[in-house]
Order: sequence, then structure tokens, then C-alpha cells
Amino acid sequence: MNFSNHFYIKISFWLCLAFLIGQEPFLEIRPFATPSFEQYPARQHVDHQLPTSNIQDGVFLRLDGVSYDEDVVYPDCITGSSCYDGHSGIDFHMPFNTPILAPAGGYVLWAAFSPPADPCPGGIEPNGDQGTIIIAHGNNYFSCYLHMNPPLAVSVGETVETGDTLGYNGNSGCAIEAHLHFEMRKDSWVFETNESYAVDPYGWWGDGTDPIQEIHGNKSEWLWISNDLVDDGDNGFQRYHGPNWTYLDMGHDGSSWSTPAVSDLDESRHYAIWVPWLEDVGEYEIQIFIPEGSNPTTSAKYEIVVQDDGANTKTIVEVDQNTALGQFSTIATMELPAGSNSSVILRDIIGGSPTGENVIFDAIKFVNTTTSITNETNLPLGFTLYPPFPNPFNPSVNFRYETFLSSDVKIDIYNIRGEKINSYHQQNVQPGIHDFHWTAISASGAIIPSGIYFYTIESNGIVHSKKLIFMQ
Repeated sequence: MNFSNHFYIKISFWLCLAFLIGQEPFLEIRPFATPSFEQYPARQHVDHQLPTSNIQDGVFLRLDGVSYDEDVVYPDCITGSSCYDGHSGIDFHMPFNTPILAPAGGYVLWAAFSPPADPCPGGIEPNGDQGTIIIAHGNNYFSCYLHMNPPLAVSVGETVETGDTLGYNGNSGCAIEAHLHFEMRKDSWVFETNESYAVDPYGWWGDGTDPIQEIHGNKSEWLWISNDLVDDGDNGFQRYHGPNWTYLDMGHDGSSWSTPAVSDLDESRHYAIWVPWLEDVGEYEIQIFIPEGSNPTTSAKYEIVVQDDGANTKTIVEVDQNTALGQFSTIATMELPAGSNSSVILRDIIGGSPTGENVIFDAIKFVNTTTSITNETNLPLGFTLYPPFPNPFNPSVNFRYETFLSSDVKIDIYNIRGEKINSYHQQNVQPGIHDFHWTAISASGAIIPSGIYFYTIESNGIVHSKKLIFMQ
């Protein structure tokens, strides 16, 4: 494969940015066109025990620490357990020719049909050459898309933006049913059979150290951009495959999921995870939303997992989901770290002798008790500035902020030399959460060059600022 000088210039620029971006979440959307019910469930997980794609050791270890040593070879995995010995990616099953989208900006390193793994996992016969796309994201992460149908919509050397169509899913290569194998690799895009570079973009929430880290020192981290309020259609939420999910047209923002409650662990087939982005370390109220009319259980078991220097601690809270239906209610108050280092896992399995037939999966909110507002007499003069989204961006970015008093708001954008390139004023902004959309243009109307920028937002004499990265 021959690469142009443009390739080396582009990759060098993005590798320089990798130091600045760090390992904060950067995947902005799911890698597929969303269905009417928000997201497709993940059917097969990354095997944290040995994510090598074509080597089996008889053990499958899931991201939540659950381990299997029976029926772990595809296609005999038990429905809902999401096992697949040696699997290096996440499988999303969906109809043939569903558009596959770039979840973040990047550069196409590979786009071709080539021979699949030999032999195919589970002894299945390959379905012709496998359609594969690999994208470099400029931060030492590479996303891979397998089993694509012809024709591919991108070629080597192209730059893609978030939401661009890469192609369409199918069952090419080692596949029987139509699905997308979505894989993240760190530090190298090369397929390595014995020591895979694959990591799990949904992180590691089990006990002890992530076994993947022992291969190349690559720790699995949550890579999806989220917020401190995570709903069932958001990036911070992932639902996993099971046979009895029911989509409900009710709940927070008009949607939620339900599954029949079970009391036997061996019968458990459904679970989901919520992972927020928390701006600050501190004490947080963890609040859940349960819709009215959903017949919820009185004994749901929420698992709250907190990461601290590679070690995870788990707290299980048993909750009556009938409490405060139709509104948020607090299930726990805990010290949580900043970033995407906390998760809530809910399963269909319940405890005690409950009433109610269903476990309900809806929105979860994380409220910092040191900044929460109790009444108008002690409203702070300051305001909250949330992370810009998307970041890196091209060509538009969203600035979200929350004001607590009526005030004028001033937004200024600066280049890395401190020169102001644009400025905006908003008058009499009312208390609440507000969004300001900016397209990468200067005050003169010219498109700005790629690079690092800063923006400030001022309200009631208080100024907050954040960094931006513009990538053309």
C-alpha cells in the first residue's frame, strides 16, 4: 500500500494533538445509523481474557468481570450472555445495508475486501472476502469495521468527519448474519494474532486489573462522549443483547426499556450500563428516573462501580423502582472521581421477595451536591461551563453552559497566540441550560485554519474558559 506525503503530514499533525487530547472520551456517536428506538444492543463483547480474534483459551471474560467457561465458542454462546471466546470487538446486529458511520473524525488507513481469518471462529465457512475499513483518529486510537458489504463508501487517504457514511453492514468474511464488528485498537492499527492491540471502548468494570492491560500496557477506557445526565439513547448508555427487551414509549424524554425480572442468576440475560462524564471530583447524588405505568419491581439491584488508579470498587444498592414514579429520585450519595471513571450497571436479576414484574432501564442523573441549587435565596453568581461538543470539531461546535441568574452573556474565541478571532453577545439570558453553536469562522467571515483555540464565556463578571481543537 502506497501512502502520499499528505498522509504523513496529516498523521504527524494528529499524533502531535494526541498529547493534548490525552485519553478523554472522543467517540461522538455510535458507528451506525440509529433505528427508531435509539440504539442497537451490543450482542458480542470484547473478550478481556484474550482479545485475539482467532485464538481460543476456553475462557471468556466480559467488561463487567463476569467470566464464562462453557458454551463460549461462536455460534453456541447462550443468548444474552454475549460471550465469544477470543473476540476482539463489539458486534452490533442490524438489518442488511444499514449505513455505518464514522463515530469521530479521522483518516482512512484501510478500505478493502481481503481474505478473512483462517480458520473462521466456530468453524463456519467464510462468506467470500471480508470488507474492512480502518480509521486513524490521531490520538493513538484506531477504529475498525468488519463484514462490510460492497461497495465501500470511502478510500484510503480520505479524511472523514463524525457521521460520514463509511459503507454498509453485511455478512462478508467470517459472518453468517448481517452485523457490524466494531473494534478499537490502541497504539497500532495492525492486526496481530498473538498479541492483539484491541481494547474495549466500553472500558473495564470488573474486579482487579483489566487483563488486556497485560498485553501491551493498553488499558481499556470508556471512549464515548457523555454528560452527567445519561438517557437510554445517549452515548453514555449501552444496552446489551437479550431475548426479552421491550421498548417503552414513555419515560424521561419519552423512551425507556423494560425486561422481565428474574430471581435466578442462571436465568439473567439482560443488562445495561450508564457511564457519565463528571467535570469535578466530589460528592454526587445518583438519581434514577422510572416512568409511571411501567409495573416496576420493588427490588432492582443497581451496581455502582468506581475506578481509582486501576482498581475498581463496587457498591450494590437495592432499589424499589416504584418510588417517585415520573420524576428523578436519589438512590445513593457517593464520592465520585472526575471524568468517565464511574458507572452504574443494572441487570434483570432482582433480590428479596419483590412485587412488580419488570426491571426498568431509563435515565440516570449525577448531581454534584456542592454545586446543586436548593432555593433562589442562595443562587450562586457563577455558572457551569460544560465540555464543548464535538471536540475536535469540523466545522461546527456546541458550547453548553448553565446560568443561575438572569444576565448578559459574552462569548469570546481566541487562537493559541491569544488573539481574539470572534466575539458574541447574548442579552438577558434566563437561568437554565443554554447551547451556543459556533461554526469555525473569524469575525471577518473567513474560515479559521486547523489548530488549537480557546473560548471564554462571561456571566455576572465571572469567566470560564475551555480548549478547542479544529481539524479540517
